[in-house]
Amino acid sequence: MFSMRSVLNIFFLVVVFLAAQRVYSQERIKDFYLSNYKEDGSQDWEMQGVEATVHNENVDIDKMKAKYYTEGDTITVQSEKAKLNKKNLDVFLKDNVHIENSQGAKLLTDSLNWKKEANSVKTDDWVEVTNESMQIKAKGLAADTQLKKVDFQKDVEAKLSQEGRESIIITCTGPLEIEGNEGKAVFNDNVVVEHTQGKMFSDKATVFFDNKEKKILKIVSSGHVKIVKDDNVTFAQKATYLGNEQRIVLEGSPRLIYFPKEGEKVPKF
Repeated sequence: MFSMRSVLNIFFLVVVFLAAQRVYSQERIKDFYLSNYKEDGSQDWEMQGVEATVHNENVDIDKMKAKYYTEGDTITVQSEKAKLNKKNLDVFLKDNVHIENSQGAKLLTDSLNWKKEANSVKTDDWVEVTNESMQIKAKGLAADTQLKKVDFQKDVEAKLSQEGRESIIITCTGPLEIEGNEGKAVFNDNVVVEHTQGKMFSDKATVFFDNKEKKILKIVSSGHVKIVKDDNVTFAQKATYLGNEQRIVLEGSPRLIYFPKEGEKVPKF
């Protein structure tokens, strides 16, 4: 028994085949439109373009716009060029790629591979991801299509907003691994955290955030921790920045190197 999706796929291929008979191996279609439905009858995704060229295995689409429907969310996708694989419905997007979900999270890049069945997107190009509480730039990305689990590959720069407070800037060599459902982001290798408490250097930093309140709960830095504030330097194996209290807790044989200003007495401990 054929599913709705199978019927639509067969219908699409028949239309392509008949059109191809008129112009040998390919057909150019103005105002291209294609949609797909789930087995329960609800819409899965839809795609349109100003013009499309149908080949044996792929469809090249100009000025592509698409919508991908998931439970509780609608994801919109745009690019100047797109190549649709007719067999597995995977899409390669190129030039001015723009993805946005209904909550306002955006992804911008120059190229992107969208794997339909795997529910994944990937690129080796520079990418920028933003939402109301953070802005992240990096080279290379692998994620699910809803951007709940995202791995930024390298050269990461993240700006984390705090309501009523200065933003926190975090950079790292990478990768940066974000688990949106768990409210956790892990920065790896050569991590630098910049905030009002100074600059904090470490091997690794884990940011815990409240998805509902859109705020940072704490930042745990570990491995060769060094904190630089003004002319003073503090060393430790672990440092925890508490967002609500705006203070840092040091662990693992902390030590402070204090550089008094000219004429200032050295404090006694």
